[in-house]
Amino acid sequence: MSKNRIQRWYRNVLTQNESTSTFLIAVITAILSLPVFILVYAYVPEISLPFGEETRVDHVITFVFVFATVYLLVKKLRLIVYGLAIIGLLVLTYTNFSGTYGLKDLYHDYSTMLYSIQAKHEKTSFEVWQDVQFRNAQGILDAVDYKNERVRNLGANYAISNFQDYQYLHRHRKMLQYFSIFKEVRARWNYVFDPFGEDYFSLVSETIDQLNYDDQFKGDCDDYSILIGGLIKSIGGEVRLVRTKVAMKDSSIVGHLYPEVKIGDSKSLEAAIYIIKAELFHKESKDNAVHYFKDDDGYIWLNFDYNANYPGGRYQSLVRESVLVL
Repeated sequence: MSKNRIQRWYRNVLTQNESTSTFLIAVITAILSLPVFILVYAYVPEISLPFGEETRVDHVITFVFVFATVYLLVKKLRLIVYGLAIIGLLVLTYTNFSGTYGLKDLYHDYSTMLYSIQAKHEKTSFEVWQDVQFRNAQGILDAVDYKNERVRNLGANYAISNFQDYQYLHRHRKMLQYFSIFKEVRARWNYVFDPFGEDYFSLVSETIDQLNYDDQFKGDCDDYSILIGGLIKSIGGEVRLVRTKVAMKDSSIVGHLYPEVKIGDSKSLEAAIYIIKAELFHKESKDNAVHYFKDDDGYIWLNFDYNANYPGGRYQSLVRESVLVL
């Protein structure tokens, strides 16, 4: 074999090895970037484009940054990165079997992020915010007797009546319990008017007594909101009630009261959207958006009104007259 042939053969081998190495680095980078992205993304603030519908771009920016960083590290420090990757896999294996953070958690976090990008959800921009004094505030606060033994017991029972097969969502246990209470109350609710010309606020414990007759709840929007508020507060949730005005089909305007439940920040909203639309209320929320209100501190309040059979249903009105924190 001539010297030139040997040199050409050697260059071909190097080129093939280099191509194989580049492909291998890309594959390893993709594998390593996923868990790193999930960890880093939890601390990245929400970033939206300042035009159109304020499209969020924090997902894309974070992933590009993580992928580029990991790629450069793998390329420059292969042996060290390979060693760290092995250590990371061992740690993930340990946390998986110890129940701290497992493969299901990793899958859930990644699925949540991907789902939140394309899922329908709507931050509601209210047309009118009157911010007037909340009418009958003390009467409603007195009716929310969430420390009553029967209220606490029913709240605890309803909190675990559903979704016990979703233990891998343990990090969102409170949210699951709020949704379970909503499901139980919503399934039993029947609208009944107050006495003519009066506002009657049924205590939570009083409304609960109705279960003794036929396992059903009865009352108007005030009673429903008080019941939801009391049960969720009894298990540690934060609830507020919103007064609004609703335009009816006959053009009349009626007052309405509904509850909102605090679920956390924007990252908690992503988890809520995934849990509602992909896991717990998939059929009920199909082709519908998850509606919420974002307060001045950046916290998300999910609509828990009874007009939809899933948490985050459409607001009945874009008027917010006044708000009462329970």
